[in-house]
Amino acid sequence: MCGIYGCIGHEASGQVLEGLRKLEYRGYDSAGLAAIFPQHKGPIETERTVGYVSDLVSKANGRFNGSHISIGHTRWATHGGVTDYNAHPHSSNDGNITVVHNGIIENSLQLSEKVSDLGYQISSETDTEVIVHLLDHELKIQQGSRNHLLAFCNVISQLEGSWAIAAIMSDLEGILISRNGAPMVIGRGVNNISVSSDVQPFYGACSEVAYMNDGDNFLLTKKGIESLDGLNKPEFNVLDGVYDEQDPGIFPHMMLKEIHDQPTSLSNVLSGRISADGSKAKLSGFTLSPEEMKNLDKINFVSCGTAYYASLIITEYIRKFSNVPVEAFRASEFPALESCSKNTLTIGITQSGETKDTLDALLQAKQYGSHVSSMCNVIGSTISRFTGNGAYLYAGPEYAVASTKVFTNMLANGLLLALTISDMSHYKRRQIVQSLRMLPNLLASQLMTCRDSVEAASKMIQHSNNVIFIGRGHLTSKLVEEGALKMMEVSYIPCLAYPGGELKHGPIALIEEGTPVIAIAPSDSKLNLMESSIRECKARGAKIILITDHDGPITQFADVVIETMKTHSELSPFVNIIPLQLLAYNAGINREINVDRPRNLAKSVTVV
Repeated sequence: MCGIYGCIGHEASGQVLEGLRKLEYRGYDSAGLAAIFPQHKGPIETERTVGYVSDLVSKANGRFNGSHISIGHTRWATHGGVTDYNAHPHSSNDGNITVVHNGIIENSLQLSEKVSDLGYQISSETDTEVIVHLLDHELKIQQGSRNHLLAFCNVISQLEGSWAIAAIMSDLEGILISRNGAPMVIGRGVNNISVSSDVQPFYGACSEVAYMNDGDNFLLTKKGIESLDGLNKPEFNVLDGVYDEQDPGIFPHMMLKEIHDQPTSLSNVLSGRISADGSKAKLSGFTLSPEEMKNLDKINFVSCGTAYYASLIITEYIRKFSNVPVEAFRASEFPALESCSKNTLTIGITQSGETKDTLDALLQAKQYGSHVSSMCNVIGSTISRFTGNGAYLYAGPEYAVASTKVFTNMLANGLLLALTISDMSHYKRRQIVQSLRMLPNLLASQLMTCRDSVEAASKMIQHSNNVIFIGRGHLTSKLVEEGALKMMEVSYIPCLAYPGGELKHGPIALIEEGTPVIAIAPSDSKLNLMESSIRECKARGAKIILITDHDGPITQFADVVIETMKTHSELSPFVNIIPLQLLAYNAGINREINVDRPRNLAKSVTVV
């Protein structure tokens, strides 16, 4: 969370503002900017504001034009409320040092007491401000000429926790940077050197990138990179790929565009991984061969949020199609000691490839001897580089905070992995793979056919105090959890997801007259049982929103029916997720919520 961008070059502040705009998905509570101008004297010029980067641009109003050194920050609040005082950058009492920071300083309370005892005044509630005061103190106690990098390293050595830090000083022609547990990348272009929380802002500005490692402390200048020992310098490589601008096109919001991207993104993740005749499927990229995976004691999936709910479905595929023991864990609660050994594989699933809890779980897994791998959407991300093997998701950039198309591609990758290590018959495999080949077209049809019914259902939800999601079976009972998460993320309505058969063991007490119940009932072996669950809800006054590909008697109990396309029963989550995503989107829009940037959330979660 939080985005940092710094630049040394012509019109540095303009490049920083553009970089922050591209990093805003990492946090949008507040934004700030600091800059140094040629022949600069006196305190560093800064500006901060609550709100978006666009608000910062308006507030700065061109005052930073002509700067040649600049750093900026877009914030997701962890310590202290969303206020101008807590926005970054934070400056020393004399204004000659300013700092931006992403991460959490775990010993900030102890350090705050130390700087207070030294006579410094703390003016914010953040864990960042102590850094700037410690740096000011280190410089003041130095004897002889000032060594800015040495003072910086001395301060860094006092910190505990995770961080990416950038600092500038009025008497320093450069930017001091440090990384420990939070992403930081250096970019190099024509007449500029920059630093960023990820590579996206470098497209169009830099041609080469170097990834910092934990423990790195550098001084960036227009001449290059300096380290304290003069030896430890990062290696630059050509910046590959292209940057896709955040553009909703014909759609009013990025979330809706990304929902409609799914036929294309699903085609991308399947391309080259299933045969043209529909008989074979293979997910490659892993260090372990399929045969080695078949002989593992266990496969662990570690993930958070939407990726965790995708993992739950993926584990069901692997359990059904292979004999390999498998379990999905929330990364923040991963019991590495009990779950890892030399003959296990731990796979991290993450859109950004920067999720701190997932990275920590993978680190623990490796510590206890497990093989590690990943499924990421961002090439060159921290987790993909740490694991060094795995399968990319190929969903394309996803800008809306609530994940949609990446979820679908996670399921596809997981299903392909299950088929890769499966010993199922050729006939059964061919049935699934051929149906998988038709899925992109089915999703395109699903998007076109369910619009009216989704809009009717979303109006039923709009003013509700809570929504209940129910499903039955090894896949659908897991899918409803992702549906509930999506609804909560973008509509702010409290939601509960439960297996239909468990309702009568407690949750049914929540149902009263008018309570919306979203029931997913694909044509599978659990259809009749789902009808019983729906009857139970209906008898207690619930309004039933039924998502189904069945046109039989079960539809009689629904207030709104959202028809889905028929597909292989094992592929029903791919079809059923579409109306769930659209329902969440429409409910959020009806409640006048910014669905692309919901409150309190960020796209990339880099703190624990």
